[in-house]
Amino acid sequence: MKLFRLNLIRKAVGFIFINFLVLGFSQVSLAKDTFVKKVRVKGNTLIDPQSLKDHFDLGNGLKMNPFIMDLAASELRSVYRFHGHPDVDSYALVKNKKGTLYLKVDEQREYRYGAARAELAVYNLDWNFNMKTTEQQKEEAIRKLVKGYKKIKLNQEIVTSFLIKNQRARIEEIQSEKKKAMREKIALAVKDYKERNLAEEKEEARKIEEMRMRVQAAARKKEIEGEEPKVVEYGEITPFERSAF
Repeated sequence: MKLFRLNLIRKAVGFIFINFLVLGFSQVSLAKDTFVKKVRVKGNTLIDPQSLKDHFDLGNGLKMNPFIMDLAASELRSVYRFHGHPDVDSYALVKNKKGTLYLKVDEQREYRYGAARAELAVYNLDWNFNMKTTEQQKEEAIRKLVKGYKKIKLNQEIVTSFLIKNQRARIEEIQSEKKKAMREKIALAVKDYKERNLAEEKEEARKIEEMRMRVQAAARKKEIEGEEPKVVEYGEITPFERSAF
């Protein structure tokens, strides 16, 4: 009964996916569409490849634009969530000349924090220690492990956020110190430049004043040299003047 229900849900999801493709194709019309004959998933290790191949069967092919390709990647993520792997991401659509659309899958987070890691841990424990656990016990252990992994992930995100915040504050502090030192350096350079210019202006004014004084002195000397000597005429010496000597 459970298998029948699973197949029914899978067929329903596939039917909805095809309807979404047709709807997206009819609503979005871009200048450059690509005729895709088949869809292939790269990087999958958690789901039966044949199941994915059947799920993304396009029949005779379909014209796709970037919108529909993104829709296919989103559908692949939904398939993984349906199988209990919500931490799997699909992205980077690549198409080749043969009309094949590749959906790349990233399962790294699922093997680190999700059910994939929990299943490996439980089944390895059962195998290594020959534990006769029932499927219900395994499912319960997997669920508890996944819950623990999620807490670990949350703690790591909190710690990472805290470290990033502190690191950002430290970087801003360093940048502020650098900017302050740069402003002080610029202020000293401007002050030195002004003082040097002021000294040069004073020296230039002194030289101009000395030159002006030399020019004025030379002009006065030339005027003196150009004047005619005055002739003093003396009259006859009087008896009084003779008696004085």
